[in-house]
Amino acid sequence: MRFIGLFASIMLLSACGNGTTSVGLSTRLGSAVSGAGLTRQAEQRLTVSNGITVERVRLSVRELELKREGHHDDDATNDDAGTSTDDDNGEFKQRTGAFLIDLTGTALEGQVVRLRDVSVEAGTYDEIEFDIGKVSVTEAGDNAALKELAEKEASIIVDGHIDGTAFQFVSSVRVEQEREASFTVTDGDDQNVTINIDPSSWFTGEGGKRLDPRESSARSEIENNLHRSIDAFDDDDKNGGEDSDDDHGGDDDSKG
Repeated sequence: MRFIGLFASIMLLSACGNGTTSVGLSTRLGSAVSGAGLTRQAEQRLTVSNGITVERVRLSVRELELKREGHHDDDATNDDAGTSTDDDNGEFKQRTGAFLIDLTGTALEGQVVRLRDVSVEAGTYDEIEFDIGKVSVTEAGDNAALKELAEKEASIIVDGHIDGTAFQFVSSVRVEQEREASFTVTDGDDQNVTINIDPSSWFTGEGGKRLDPRESSARSEIENNLHRSIDAFDDDDKNGGEDSDDDHGGDDDSKG
């Protein structure tokens, strides 16, 4: 069975001076390996499974961090797009603030959709950490689309149709994961990390039964599927697959 996924790619792009490079945050809906998308209808709906179609997917990313071990720099840098900090263990972190992944229309066709840029200092990074969860209205700031999720206390909203009837599945499921990695960022580098979200089994239960997103009895199973569908890994060649066969296991936690 092919692996279908939504990719949020963090592409480390050209140098911007002072030992930093620009980091582009992008999203993509498609196959984890081949790059092919889910079945798309003329109305730009994605057929997920069991006759359920999806027209829009929104996710609230509270934070994404790239961690560099052994770097001690008391002068943390801050800008509108990213923050550099040191913790008590001397672990240097490049992090983004809250941002929204929002795919609809032509963005469902498998193309890469650029979200924003952040600054990353040159060096070797050994861990990727992300936190998908609801944010407060204050944290959403002047981002009206992210504020809409905040007002609904939602981390994920999926809009679609089931049996010809529109539905909106709103969840506050939280996914936190730390992933071991190994990549070096230099001036002019083109490093890439992929957050992979696989919607193909969101609405499929044990034995292949259909999970109706309108039914409260199906909520727990759907949210468990949502949690299991999210991962992150090195993806320098941007093909949607992990770059090496090395053990890049990580720890994750969820909070409903």
